[in-house]
Amino acid sequence: MLSNGRLTNSPGRYPAKRSPLERISVPIRDRSALHTLVIDSLAEQIAIIDRDARIIDVNAAWRHFARENKLAPELLDAGGSYLDLLEATSAVGGRRATEAARGVLKVLGGRQASLRIEYPMRAGDRERWYVMRVSRLENTRRLLYVCSHFDITERRHAEEEALHLSRHDSLTGLANRRHFEEVLASEVRRAIRRRMPVSLIEVDVDFFKEFNDWHGHVAGDECLVSVAEILARYARRPGDLAARLGGDEFALVLGETDADATLHFAEGIRDAVVALGLAYGETNAPVSVSVGAATLRSHGRHSERSLFAAADRALYRAKSAGRNRVEHEHVDDDTDPAEPEAR
Repeated sequence: MLSNGRLTNSPGRYPAKRSPLERISVPIRDRSALHTLVIDSLAEQIAIIDRDARIIDVNAAWRHFARENKLAPELLDAGGSYLDLLEATSAVGGRRATEAARGVLKVLGGRQASLRIEYPMRAGDRERWYVMRVSRLENTRRLLYVCSHFDITERRHAEEEALHLSRHDSLTGLANRRHFEEVLASEVRRAIRRRMPVSLIEVDVDFFKEFNDWHGHVAGDECLVSVAEILARYARRPGDLAARLGGDEFALVLGETDADATLHFAEGIRDAVVALGLAYGETNAPVSVSVGAATLRSHGRHSERSLFAAADRALYRAKSAGRNRVEHEHVDDDTDPAEPEAR
């Protein structure tokens, strides 16, 4: 309703809404004070730096991080070097610190508009992950830049756990078939590139169904875990991988491993399973494994499929010849991909 040229509330109508600033109980006359309150309320650690990476100002979260982790005051006070702070808080190895520092310098030098990097930092005796962002502050007479760190440790841990679960067998903890196939392909390509041998061992538990039916699923699972532990002991180097392919089938990728070493490992696996002393049935038959192994030396004619097929055929021969034995095949550029030479 209009009254004396002014808009007033009619009876029974809600009063006009007030702006957020009007509803603040403590009067704030200075916009810079309001901005300080906002910046200090953020969980992100924020610092303002100049083009020489010297710290101009920081917020409350930044100061809290410094106190919590007992950082040297000269790294945080006005005039301290942001680059020195990155180095002081970098995780073991320092590679990420170098990468982050290089990115910061690109932003400060005008060669890059902004920087965003996920970065591990030491927080006391723990390693924590942060998203680090650096960008120029707009509408300032002096060239200034804002740096922020946001803690993403819980998210990183959840992602790492999800990745681990997607790559590993839940019962045995070994790699699953998908991860096995990725590593096998990678190791074969590496072996071809470096002209080195690469080997594959396939393991099948003999008469596992009979063992499982006799003792039950719990004992069957324990048997599979025991076999998995034996294979895991042979996967000692970065290029090695023990995997459960499914059911009672296992595999072991051996990077840069020749035929003699592969046969030695295969026989060691077979002997170790027998030494478990597991048995089943009225005749107390011992649990054993059949092992098929293959070694590939190629300059590019063969792929991981050739190696897998050769180990598979060797495993079939071991089972056909009475089980509890090892068979091996060679694959090289003089061997037809369809029919590798047997050994």
